[in-house]
Amino acid sequence: MARRWARLVGDGCLYQGACLVHSITFFPDSDADYCDVYDGIDKDSGKKFARYELSTSTTRNYNYGAGVPFDFGVYVDGYDSAVETTVVFTPV
Repeated sequence: MARRWARLVGDGCLYQGACLVHSITFFPDSDADYCDVYDGIDKDSGKKFARYELSTSTTRNYNYGAGVPFDFGVYVDGYDSAVETTVVFTPV
C-alpha cells in the first residue's frame, strides 16, 4: 500500500488500524509544548509510543525510515489545542 499522511491540531485519532509509522512532524505553538503519540485510537486504551517536546516554537521532524509497526492506529494527545502534528504512515 502507498504511504499516506494525516495532520492534526490538538488531540485526536489520525488513523484506525495497523500501520507503519515513518515520520512524525511536530510544531508546538508556544515554548515547552509537547504531544504524546499512542499506538491506539485513544490515550486511555492505547500504548504510549513517545513524547515529543520542544523548548522553542520550531518545527521538528522525527524520521523512522522503513517504519515502526503500530497495531491499532495512531492517536495524538497534544499538550494544548494549538499543537500541530503530522504523521506519515503506511496502512498494513
